Formats: sequence, C-alpha cells, structure tokens
Amino acid sequence: MSRVRVRYVHRGYFPGRAGAELMTQHLAASMGGRGWDTGIWTGAVGEDTARFMKETGVRVEPLPATPDAAVPPPDVVHAVDAFHPRDIAAGLDLARAWGVPFAVTPASAPEVWPDRETVLDGCRAADAVFALSTAERDMLHGAGVPASALHIVGQGPHLPGTADPDGFRAAHGIDGPMVLFLGRKMRSKGYVTLLEATRRIWAQHPDTRFVFLGPRWDNDCAALFARHADPRIVELGMVDEDTKHSALAACDLVCVPSTVDIFPLVYVEAWACGKPVVASRFLGSGEVVHHGRDGLLVDPAPRPVAEAVGRLLAHPAERHAMGRHAQDRVRRELGWDAIADRVDTVYRTLIATRRKTERLR
Repeated sequence: MSRVRVRYVHRGYFPGRAGAELMTQHLAASMGGRGWDTGIWTGAVGEDTARFMKETGVRVEPLPATPDAAVPPPDVVHAVDAFHPRDIAAGLDLARAWGVPFAVTPASAPEVWPDRETVLDGCRAADAVFALSTAERDMLHGAGVPASALHIVGQGPHLPGTADPDGFRAAHGIDGPMVLFLGRKMRSKGYVTLLEATRRIWAQHPDTRFVFLGPRWDNDCAALFARHADPRIVELGMVDEDTKHSALAACDLVCVPSTVDIFPLVYVEAWACGKPVVASRFLGSGEVVHHGRDGLLVDPAPRPVAEAVGRLLAHPAERHAMGRHAQDRVRRELGWDAIADRVDTVYRTLIATRRKTERLR
C-alpha cells in the first residue's frame, strides 16, 4: 500500500533562514519519519535553498503550475508562511481542484503580510489552520476563520549541530560575558535596538561581548555596524549548524527584541540550550515568554533593553534559574515530537472526513 502523501507549499529566504523555512523543513522531516510521503513544493526553487532542504533528506520540487500537470495528487496540501500569500492561494487552488484537504500555517505576523486579504481568504477557506499561539488563534478567529479549523501547535527547537562553546569563545576572543543576537538583521527583529543599547550596558559591564549572528537584511546594515564599531562587537553572517549551536551554548543570554513576530524560533532554541531571553512585545508575547521565569519582556527601546540585559548579567543566579526553567519548559511543552503528533492527528482526521464525505455522495 502506498504511503499517505503530504506536500508543503513554501519558498525559502535565501540568503537567510527564517523560522518559517525551518518550521517547514522540520515538519516535513518529522512527518516523513512517521511514515508519510513528504515533500516541499516551491514556486522559487533557489539552488541554495533547495540544497539546505535536501541535506536534511527533504524532497524539494517545483510547485505544479496546474492540477493537470504530470504530478500525482497528494492526500493533503499544506501551505506555510503568509509572507508569500500567492503560495497560499496557489496551494488552495490545487487542493480544491484535486478535492483534497488544504491546511495553512501563517507562521508570520500580520504586520509583514504583503496581502492581508489573500492570506485571510486562504485561511477562511482552509480545512485546517495551524496557529503558534492562543493570541494568533484568537486573531485569526476574529478575522473570520472558523474556530473548528483552528489548531494550536506551538514551536519546537531543532539544533542538529554539535556545540563547542569553548571553541566558539576562543575563536572570537571572548573570555567574559557574552550576549547573542541570532536572526536576520532587520529592524523589526531588534538588532538596531541592541546595537544602540551596547554603550549603556558597557557603562556597568565593560567586559561584555556582543555577537550578532545572521545575514544582513537592511540596506544600511553595514553602515549601522560601522557607526557602532567596537572590538567588543562581533558580527557574523550565515554560519553552519555547528557554529550556530556553539554560539547558543557559549552565550550568557540571547537578546532578540523583536516587535513583529508570532513565536520566534530563536527563543525556543535559546531555551533548549538553557539560556534566558530578552524579548520585546509583539502579538501574544506574554504567552510566549514567561516574564521573570524564562526571560524578560521589555519595551523595544535601547534603555529598557540595556536595563534588562544588565539585570541578567549582574545576577547570575537569577539568569541560571531562568535558563533551567526554560530548558525544563522545552522538555515538557515544546518539541517537534509533540508538534508532529498534533499535526498528524489533524491530517488523518481531515483525510478520513473527506473520504467519508466522498462515499456518501
């Protein structure tokens, strides 16, 4: 008997690797491990993005232009990432033409959706919509998505690299406190806010090193780093999984004061490594970051960010307690096994319901 087939509709962010891309990759790999025939359809198969995916064993194929293309229909079509609304519309059209269930994971905040109505039309028409938090679910329901279609799945870490924190510190001359920013260097992620906070933090903690890891995204990114140039600032671009994991293991805390997000994957990765986070306020941020327990939530401005980072650097016992709580939370609540369980159940329910409906016709 042939395996049940699911195809994900998603395009990457090369040269960046956004949380939505990693989520699609991890979900496809996790479902493949559960016996599903999985693959990713993309309308923009970039050589490098495809290579990243294929290295994990995930199949990447061109998005079918029409349902009558020489492509066998899957049992489920699942579009991921509202930042590319046309992909959601294309996935919905294919699913409806084939008569198979359609699922959506918006995965990004409404503030960055290029076409809000196309996204919401796709979500309203979907058989299942996967939200990352209660706040996102409530927002989508308020926009007309049926409650019966909404399912909360959360986020999970995936750190396949081998951590060498001592090696990372030695390679970059870091022998004191280390604060890590990890993500695309775009204003909404808060890297500029942290850059502007460094002088305030150094006033109390002069030996602190700041590592900014991730691709440059803003056009003036180079100029901003030049303006704040200091030997205590280390800027890295895209790195391999070993270096990323090593940076997370080497730091004392992660500071990504993002203002436009749903459930940043970097927070879960930090927590998996036992590190607290300094975060800012976004839709559902109080649900994602438990203030005072696994991190600190502050206003997105240099002074409050500096005060939060300074507080954690000045109180190592509090910092370590937050890291332990965060790591325990990941073990109990957050992880790809739990997410795959929830998604697998929804897929199978959708397929069974669709087949029952077809038999009754």
